[in-house]
Amino acid sequence: MIIEQLIFTVISFTIFVYMFFRMIRNNDTTYVAILLLEAVGIALNFLEVLFTIKLNTVFIILKYILAIILPIGIMILEKRNITLFELVHIQKAKMYLKLGDNKKAKQALIDLLEKRPNSYKGHKMLAEIYELEGGMRKAIDEYVQAIDLNKKDYDSYYKVAELLNNLDKKDEASQMLFNLLNKKPEMYKATELLGEILIEKERYKEAVNIYQDALRYNPVSYELNYNLGIAYTMLNDFQNAKTCYEKAAQINSLLYNAKYSLAEIALIYKDLEEAEKRFLEAVEEEELSADRLL
Repeated sequence: MIIEQLIFTVISFTIFVYMFFRMIRNNDTTYVAILLLEAVGIALNFLEVLFTIKLNTVFIILKYILAIILPIGIMILEKRNITLFELVHIQKAKMYLKLGDNKKAKQALIDLLEKRPNSYKGHKMLAEIYELEGGMRKAIDEYVQAIDLNKKDYDSYYKVAELLNNLDKKDEASQMLFNLLNKKPEMYKATELLGEILIEKERYKEAVNIYQDALRYNPVSYELNYNLGIAYTMLNDFQNAKTCYEKAAQINSLLYNAKYSLAEIALIYKDLEEAEKRFLEAVEEEELSADRLL
């Protein structure tokens, strides 16, 4: 009992002194709340020693949590480069977002970034808020800073490309997506967006290459096979287009577009019987889809 109290006193006091000097060095008043909680835990132990009483289980657990476990948790976060100041402001921003107060959420993050400009979470959250509000250029700036701090944040990389595309900066968007797919070739949404941009820019051969690469990771994707068929069609490579449309139709027999495209390919080859068959199938699927909506 006495040894346990002595060990507790030494450890808790050492942690208290450490946290106090962290507050002084960082000039961060958010440590005051932690120091007060630690003081409560230390006081409980002091009362136990002074009056030679035995605290019940609840108070024993409480003193360990307040004086040792909580500050050690803060120290672990700091080792991971997450300061108490950052943690508090991130939580404040999340709380304001849940309450629907974007203005206060933004201010909490801006206050954080003024003091901690290398806060990855701060930049990413601020980017998401700007994007939600339609501030695409500000969102891009924040996403870029988040990427600089975390090179493996592929979602932010994609977001930048998506926002650039929305701003009609398709060349910049496509370059971002090419770079992204070099790092993460299996990222489906990046392939989908890049393919759309390349087809829109009439860069059909590049679109074919992108879709073919993506099919190595997702060979049973209806969209990839169908879009590859479109790219081949634009290159007048109707045989390969037909193969892609057939694969798409096999993957999802209830989709109208693939069968309609197969009918058009059959017409190009003057195969009227095949064209009629495919057109009828397409019409049937369209009617089935309409029935499902009723």
